[in-house]
Amino acid sequence: MAILEASILFQSDSVLETQFYETEDVLDRKIRNSLLQAITDLTSEAFGEEMQSFSLGEYSIVFISHKVGVSTDEDNSENIANEERIMMYCIVNKNTDEKIILKSMNDALFQFTNRYSMNDLYQRKLKKFKKFEKRLEKIFGDLILKSEDRFKSLF
Repeated sequence: MAILEASILFQSDSVLETQFYETEDVLDRKIRNSLLQAITDLTSEAFGEEMQSFSLGEYSIVFISHKVGVSTDEDNSENIANEERIMMYCIVNKNTDEKIILKSMNDALFQFTNRYSMNDLYQRKLKKFKKFEKRLEKIFGDLILKSEDRFKSLF
């Protein structure tokens, strides 16, 4: 049970990405983020539900998303509110308990959205978001350790 990678996306772009373990088979970040966004959009449109996870080979990808800031469309006389969503995903080992991961992810995304403004997100202040990596490590705690690493830490 381990989180291998975590990423926070806004408008299909990664604003924060953290790898806890190096992997040999790394898919290009933009391709991966676009693929994940397309899959979540497809399940939302086709089934009317948010996808929480899916598995590929030895890994599972766990998703959550939250509504953030509401802006109004000034060109429209009716001032229709536009919802924005911020999404987070974690790539985990397949046998990882998703409920525990989802709880930590919700906490992480809650803290992230409280820490950074919509202006920061729209301006893509990536260096500013990088500071949040240490907080992610603290939130996830033992969840980022593989079994063998947990065993090593005992001695």
